[in-house]
Amino acid sequence: MWADTPVHENILKVSFGGVWQVDPYLSAFRYNGLELGIGNEWWQDFHPKGDTVPCNWSHVGRMDVRAMRLLSPAKNNAYYSIGTHAGWGAYYRWQPVKGLQLHLGPYLELEYVARLHNTQFNKPYSMDLGVDVEAMTGISYSFTAKRTSYRVRYLVRCNLIGYEFMPDYWQSYYEITEGIKPQHLCSGLWNRQLVRHEVTMDFQFPHSTWRLGVEHEFLHYGTSDMDNVRQQVHLIVGCIFRYKIHPAVRFEAL
Repeated sequence: MWADTPVHENILKVSFGGVWQVDPYLSAFRYNGLELGIGNEWWQDFHPKGDTVPCNWSHVGRMDVRAMRLLSPAKNNAYYSIGTHAGWGAYYRWQPVKGLQLHLGPYLELEYVARLHNTQFNKPYSMDLGVDVEAMTGISYSFTAKRTSYRVRYLVRCNLIGYEFMPDYWQSYYEITEGIKPQHLCSGLWNRQLVRHEVTMDFQFPHSTWRLGVEHEFLHYGTSDMDNVRQQVHLIVGCIFRYKIHPAVRFEAL
């Protein structure tokens, strides 16, 4: 039982970088700023069929929360943003040569980002809300040295089809109290282009394992009169834990 238990790989990480946003409801200008985020990521094989028949399918889950502050080009106005990204996917692994792995599979992601304008009282806030079915692919290579090991991984995800919530903004002051009418849209490459890709390097030392990486995100969506664009580039620093769960062990009071 213990030998067949899958290995869990959990990654706690922080991110810091730049963000560029065009939100025509809040402003006609492109706002630039900084973002700070925290997140968790976990990788795990599906249950193996035994030591001699390993399972080539694995799954990955992610949860990220990011806070952003963006300034107008003249530096005289700002808006604040907070976003949540959560997703889960499964992928198949090929290993053509030792140390090299190729990944391919589907990924489901939920995104919610809210923005609050600093000074415009008749345009107080806007938001992004979308659910995307994405294609996920990547490549990784691992190698060892004396008492250490290393892994380089590149991953890319892009949306295929999904659901998008587009608030029906208008230009009235009374939108503060009257609310904002919703638009429920089917999204895809024709009206929503989303690409997220990252390159990371993991360093395993005798007593700890660390991650260093860079992630880039591009999102373009909207309607004929509301064209939204967001781009983010940030540095990732994380700590990796690998463990197994022993099903025969239970919590006991000390």
